Amino acid sequence: ALIQARQALSDGNANQASQHYAHLIRAGVNVDKVIADLQEALYRHPVDVNIWQTLGDAYMRTDKLDEALEAYTKAEDLLR
Repeated sequence: ALIQARQALSDGNANQASQHYAHLIRAGVNVDKVIADLQEALYRHPVDVNIWQTLGDAYMRTDKLDEALEAYTKAEDLLR
């Protein structure tokens, strides 16, 4: 799933990548790598709500609550 997510990002399909990353987050697999990938993805897709929300989910999974709140807040701001 990590390879599929990275390929989707490389292809410019952030929504599909977010789905693959979400699967990894739910499974608790490679979450640190997911966070690093999503942070990097935000340089290319800074206004993608799905990436921000998925990043928030990854932070929540790793008990980084302040970072999760920031990511969720950014996603919410982008929806307005």
